[in-house]
Amino acid sequence: MDMVKQIATLEAEILNRLRHWGRYSTFDGSYDPRTTTGKSDKESTDWMMCDAMKTELAMSRAHETNRDFGTTFMEVQWEVAIELGRILAETIDPAIAGTDGVKIEGEEGGACGICLEDMERGEEVRAMGVCGHKFHDHCIFQWIKRKQNCPLCRCALEPKKYTF
Repeated sequence: MDMVKQIATLEAEILNRLRHWGRYSTFDGSYDPRTTTGKSDKESTDWMMCDAMKTELAMSRAHETNRDFGTTFMEVQWEVAIELGRILAETIDPAIAGTDGVKIEGEEGGACGICLEDMERGEEVRAMGVCGHKFHDHCIFQWIKRKQNCPLCRCALEPKKYTF
């Protein structure tokens, strides 16, 4: 597994532990949880390890490519954030997990099948994952809140599954 995916996986595990704190908690009443940062020593240690891994990867890449560390570090952070988004996609809104962000290209973008307004060239919209029909972001998000299918062809929404 490459380092970016490894860091993102660790971050996903930390977030899962924090989200389900009650399952993992060893709180025994011996301290006042209001005086802590809200994270256990394990989560703090793991976050520091993720930061150290990002720094190490960025230093390695900056050295290999003879580039500025700051810029390379930001690129590594961005890559990890994208990978973390992929990992967490199953737990987010089905409208995001079941559609793809696309940019309208060509002469005519066509009309949004929900609001019937034109989609302009260069505009960012959402395409259904299965059938590929395109809609404005706000339109398809509102539609999918009510119905789990394509407004045009009634194809069932199939959220992408990411494994880690």
